Amino acid sequence: MDVATVVTSAAIGAVAAAAINMVGQTLERRSRRKELLLAKAVELAMERVRFAFEVAKASGQSASLVDPGITCAGYYKWLRHLLDHGELPTDAVHKK
Repeated sequence: MDVATVVTSAAIGAVAAAAINMVGQTLERRSRRKELLLAKAVELAMERVRFAFEVAKASGQSASLVDPGITCAGYYKWLRHLLDHGELPTDAVHKK
């Protein structure tokens, strides 16, 4: 076998392995980001429930709560938009 063929094959194999590794890292980072966003959205939704309960308890009034799953989905959407675009979506900003 020719030395040039062996070296070329090794170089192509190294480049292919590096490319596959980079794709794998990118996919892993993307899934970790989504997982972290979901975890933070769940935390925000649960904190909102806790806060509403504390306010209702302190004021002696009743409070109606939205399902935490729906609130979590909204927070997830807002956080994703914030990371992707650097600002909250227009439906997250309350108009005065």
